[in-house]
Amino acid sequence: MITAITILIAVLGALLLLMLFMRIRETEQAFKLDKYRSKDTGFADLLVYAAVVEDGVIVGKNGALMAAWQFCGADTASSTDIEREQVSLHINQALSRLGNGWMIHVDAIRKPALGYSDKGLSNYPDPVTAAIDQERRELFERIGELYESCFVVTLTFLPPMLAQRK
Repeated sequence: MITAITILIAVLGALLLLMLFMRIRETEQAFKLDKYRSKDTGFADLLVYAAVVEDGVIVGKNGALMAAWQFCGADTASSTDIEREQVSLHINQALSRLGNGWMIHVDAIRKPALGYSDKGLSNYPDPVTAAIDQERRELFERIGELYESCFVVTLTFLPPMLAQRK
């Protein structure tokens, strides 16, 4: 009799452990979020940035090296055609020396320019220069809001893959 009770308790304990194990597996399956996640490419997947390897140099997931610089150049609206052609020639000569695998991005950043300086801050020694300044002030006020342009140039180099080099 005691042996039968012991065996019955052991079987019931094993059955309860089996039920507990099955319940834990069901709960784990219910909390898996993979089935709820989208398989589409997300924003983070589209960005190629992997790590900053040096100050100002980023390595991409594809092995590309990127560096960027910001510059605010001279006002080209007041430059002559010859001056603009000269700048274009210098930029073209510099970039034409780059070989294969280079990519150049140029982004323009426009922000409102500060207004013309206050009249009280101006100090002109004679009426002629004061009149010139007054004409410029009136021109700026007539034009309305003006903008300053700065540019960000990003150079990206994608070295050839090992299989392509052979």
